[in-house]
Amino acid sequence: MTENGTFRTQECQDQDCRFRFPVMAGTVALDSCPKCGGPIQQMGKPYARHTVGSGDTPPNPVEMHVLVDNVRSIHNVGSIFRTAEAVGISQLYLCGMTPTPDNPRLAKTSIGAEGMIGWQYSSNGLATALNLKDQGMKLMAIEGGEQAKSLFEEQALTGDPTVVLVFGNELAGIDPGILAICDQILYIPMGGLKESLNVSVAFGIAAYYLRYSNSSIT
Repeated sequence: MTENGTFRTQECQDQDCRFRFPVMAGTVALDSCPKCGGPIQQMGKPYARHTVGSGDTPPNPVEMHVLVDNVRSIHNVGSIFRTAEAVGISQLYLCGMTPTPDNPRLAKTSIGAEGMIGWQYSSNGLATALNLKDQGMKLMAIEGGEQAKSLFEEQALTGDPTVVLVFGNELAGIDPGILAICDQILYIPMGGLKESLNVSVAFGIAAYYLRYSNSSIT
């Protein structure tokens, strides 16, 4: 096993601390605990990070895009890029105040995915949504409200047309003008006291469910 891409575990020997943490193999070992300053020791052998393949579950073949309108957080948008690449999203439409990969801070959470997936920016999310509908794409909003149906009561995607998952501002939600032209509005059930999820978490749940559930939407 080479040290490149492997890790080792270090542990503080002070019994009142015992801070335990990983460091990348090949880097200079710490000679004291970063938490309490006590003596530190390497534990066990270097190990490789576990990787995940595509598995045996066939993905639904539908082409999926994402419209991200007025999502302000660079962290959220970077996370959306990373998840989008992993789940096989073809294109991201970044609209309004949504940051783009031109901001170098975005790469800290997208971890290279921003260069592996297509994206384009528009200052007007409604105009973008209308254009996508004119191209025959199906807009699916992930949002609450009286007209929304549970994501998990829907069936999986299959075949045509291209589906665009729509996400809006962290606080204000999806622009009413965009919501009015969406073909479907789906919500993620909330079992606790909170009324909504972080937008990047909601995106991951919806995208993976629609990609890997087994029946078909009509």
